[in-house]
Amino acid sequence: MVRCPNCGQKTEGDFCQWCGYPIMKGGPVREQKAKREAKEAEEKAKREAKERAKQEAREAKEAEERAKREAREAKERLEREAKEAEERAKREAREAKEAEERAKREAREALERARQEAREAKERAKQEAREAKEAEEKEKREAREAKERAKQEAREAEEAEEKEKREAREAKERAKQEAKEAKEKEKREAREAKEAEGKEKQEAKEAKEKEKREAREAKEAEGKEKQEAKEAEERAKQEAKEAEEKEKQEAKEAEEKEKQEAKEAEEAEEAKEAKEAEEKAEKGAKEAEEAKKAKRAEEKVEKEAEPAVRAALYKGMVELTIVPPIGLGQLENLEEGLRQVANLRLVLVGGSVEGGSRIVVSAEEPIPLLNILGEMPVVEQVIKKGKEIQLTLKEK
Repeated sequence: MVRCPNCGQKTEGDFCQWCGYPIMKGGPVREQKAKREAKEAEEKAKREAKERAKQEAREAKEAEERAKREAREAKERLEREAKEAEERAKREAREAKEAEERAKREAREALERARQEAREAKERAKQEAREAKEAEEKEKREAREAKERAKQEAREAEEAEEKEKREAREAKERAKQEAKEAKEKEKREAREAKEAEGKEKQEAKEAKEKEKREAREAKEAEGKEKQEAKEAEERAKQEAKEAEEKEKQEAKEAEEKEKQEAKEAEEAEEAKEAKEAEEKAEKGAKEAEEAKKAKRAEEKVEKEAEPAVRAALYKGMVELTIVPPIGLGQLENLEEGLRQVANLRLVLVGGSVEGGSRIVVSAEEPIPLLNILGEMPVVEQVIKKGKEIQLTLKEK
């Protein structure tokens, strides 16, 4: 179902089932065709109304002549016409009632739209308030300045919420006012229809005058309907234009606010990152200096303790790690040298030439393994790393 652009009611088909207005569907060709058909239908209705008025005038003249000849037939015809006029008045009253119900329905729909907009505005305001609260909690953890900025954002969110509520109230008031005006208009039209009913009863007394008046009133009613249709269409266009402009303005304000908040957040993030980078650099420089001092102290301690470390005795399983690069011949020479050490047994050889090798040996008796390894011709450097011993082999 679609909404009629003339009366606003939901309908289906090529013409509105409420007001008969053509419903535009498809592309521009169908729209032009519908406009052309509507125009032809309107012209046809005008011609038929004109012909009908002429025909009724002729019939009135003939009726007057017949009334002179046949008084009884004229009386019966007058009574029949009076009855028809009464039925027509009832029908018009019925139509006026339907128009009033339609206006009430439109007012209810407008009120429902206003409520929906208010609910959406409230949800947006709640969402903004939640985001402001989360930003506030985050800024509290980071720094005092961030905390102040979060408070400011929270205040802005509250102001936005108040603005949305105010706009919702204004929209609700406008909807109420429009509904009230529509209701007053329908009452006025119903009152006019009732007056027209009394007027037609009076016109039924004089057949000739009634026929002339009906023709004239039909023409005036046609012009009035056209005028009302034109005014309704212009009013609908104006309301749609105002709603579109309001929506564009609100979207623009929201976009500007979002850009401003994003800019402030970006500036704050940049300031924070710069400060953290500066602190990190200072900390890194300080740590590097401390590391250098620690390394020098460690080297000094190791140098002082090297004779004692090298003299340490090893027994049981010991893992030797060979640091790359490793020559295949040098590794074989190392294995051969280990096999020749007394009370030392070669348990496992693993690894690769590029990725480093691992040799596991087992000392059956306590031996000064570091001194023994350092004295081997193939070994360049011996370093104790925890429970492991790290070896660097000489290049050929």
